[in-house]
Amino acid sequence: LDWLTADILRLHLQPERPLRYSPGQHLLLWGAADVARPYSLASLPADDGLEFHIDCSQPGAFSNLARGWRAGDSLRLGELHGGALHYDPDWQERPLLLLAAGTGLALLWAVLREALRQGHRGPIQLWQVARDSAGHYLASELARLCATHPQLQLRLLLQAELASALANLQLASRQTIALVCGPPAAVDRFARRLYLAGLPRSQLHADVFLPRATPAPA
Repeated sequence: LDWLTADILRLHLQPERPLRYSPGQHLLLWGAADVARPYSLASLPADDGLEFHIDCSQPGAFSNLARGWRAGDSLRLGELHGGALHYDPDWQERPLLLLAAGTGLALLWAVLREALRQGHRGPIQLWQVARDSAGHYLASELARLCATHPQLQLRLLLQAELASALANLQLASRQTIALVCGPPAAVDRFARRLYLAGLPRSQLHADVFLPRATPAPA
């Protein structure tokens, strides 16, 4: 358990048996017998264990439980789902534009590292929008990646700066692939601007964090 900010928990889990997954997928976590939520995997299959970034800024059944967890506690893992985002090796020469709002960064953190692991050669821009500077919770780790991968550029934005940044957004190329992750309002805002900038709809891939009813336990 690693509290990256007062409200963002980086959760590391060691599964009892190997879990086969791909960067961009999400997994159902059961915090209690009747409390489950899907979370994006922020880890890569080669990492030691599973990683999740949990936003506990708002009260809720799952986040309230998360604040009480201690190292060594047990969670039950539910279904693994394929998300809309992934890294395609056919994109190696194409510009990538990764746009994250809040802990939407978790999923893009995994996809970004997978792209770099596969030797992506095109330019990569990563934007993260947060309510305040503390919300840029992986800033130092992203800066280290930028230092060792010159094709990667990082832009950390506050909500108040987003309108101006989007107004000046220009695509590196018509071949750009955009990957967007976050709450519905943020994803819609990114998507509208990308279309206006000339990005073909087929080159936009988005994963939206939607409220989900808690399923019945198996």
